[in-house]
Amino acid sequence: MVTEERVVNLEVTLARFIEQTTQLAIEAQASTALANRRWAEFQARAEADRQRWLRLQEEANQDRQRLAELQAQAHQDRTRADEDRRRLADEDRRHLLELQKQADQERRRIDEDRLREERDRQRAEQDRKDFNRRLAELSDSRGTLIEDMVAPRDFLLAQAVFEDEEAQSSAIRVRRRHPVQPGESMEVDLLAVGPTKVLVVEAKHRIDPAKVIEYREKLSRFPEFFPELGGKTLLAAVASVYLEPSVVTFLNRQKVYGIAMGDEVMGVVNLGQF
Repeated sequence: MVTEERVVNLEVTLARFIEQTTQLAIEAQASTALANRRWAEFQARAEADRQRWLRLQEEANQDRQRLAELQAQAHQDRTRADEDRRRLADEDRRHLLELQKQADQERRRIDEDRLREERDRQRAEQDRKDFNRRLAELSDSRGTLIEDMVAPRDFLLAQAVFEDEEAQSSAIRVRRRHPVQPGESMEVDLLAVGPTKVLVVEAKHRIDPAKVIEYREKLSRFPEFFPELGGKTLLAAVASVYLEPSVVTFLNRQKVYGIAMGDEVMGVVNLGQF
């Protein structure tokens, strides 16, 4: 019994081995067939690539030949161009030297004319400044500085001082009697009136701190003589041909604007300094 059972087991094992071996053989044949097909495809692609490579080599050889021809032609053209350029350069150099010579002569002439015109302009400008200053000094000595030099710029001076508004009216040599005490009067050299501000200017031949204090005291009674302007901001200014720097410093402390002769016209010398 034991021997028969072992024989049966061996037969079963053998049958299973034969079956597995057969299956492996079938799979091996299939793999071999697939490998053969892939190898054939690879060889076909390789041949196609080789043919393309041969065509590319042929085209490259043709391109190299064309390039060599183009290079030879370019060398010939370059040689001719170099010869033409040297010839033209020599002609241009001679022509350029002649033009430079003419340009240098013309430039020297223009520079001389410009220097002469600049000297004439500076002389004329200085003459104008000197004339304006002499006119201001003459007006000052005659006591007409306000009429001659300040009044023609009254609205511009007022606008500079007012900053944010313009004067609506301006008058010189304004004399007003006291409304309650007729025996008293006040005279201001220039009065400019804006919507909310009033500029009062007094001209002096020479201005010093004492005259500034005296002027300040005079303006303290301004509302008495001009009550219709009492609701406006009062701004004080003094005018003279020249203001010493120390006087300007004192004016700043007193919050009084200074008007003096500039290069050509009268202007405010201490805007924004207090």
